[in-house]
Amino acid sequence: MKQDKANAKTKIYQATLELLASGEEASQISSRQIAAKAGVNLALVNYYYQSKENLLSEVVGNMMGKIISQIIEDDDSSPGDAESRLRDILTSTIDVAFMHENICKIAIRTELKRGCVNSCTMIMPFLKEMFTGYSKTDLDIIALQFMLPLHHIFLEPELYGRLLDTDFFDKEKRNQKINQMIGCILARISR
Repeated sequence: MKQDKANAKTKIYQATLELLASGEEASQISSRQIAAKAGVNLALVNYYYQSKENLLSEVVGNMMGKIISQIIEDDDSSPGDAESRLRDILTSTIDVAFMHENICKIAIRTELKRGCVNSCTMIMPFLKEMFTGYSKTDLDIIALQFMLPLHHIFLEPELYGRLLDTDFFDKEKRNQKINQMIGCILARISR
């Protein structure tokens, strides 16, 4: 009996993962669709995950964790000072977000609800290397200065594109604007 329960939970998770990976828009995926793909009773989706939103958050969180781990692993092998690596990881992360828009919107909304802890943790090693002698609180504030605008730009690229006079859907223009933003933040901190 325990094996069947674990199997049903795994099937639900896997079905959701497959739907998202196939490009299905997360907001269009229904619990009924997930249950049908998993071959389980609809009630089990809520039984195991309490809501479709919780299930999507868990699946997307794991997907994004793997993507971010790969970006960090790739960065670890690249040469350069902490600022260059920070710029690379921020532009790479937002590039991946735009490539996987359907899953990243969920991940970023969840990240914002949780206080940007994961994204700030991701860039903290670079900040510690760049700003030696700063307190943890100061580094947390600096990390938020980088991450909050990027999260909001991703969630509302048209709005911020008009505000910042750029096309965030164009990778080259997006990366130029992000690098300009990074430069402005660093210039203020360095004063």
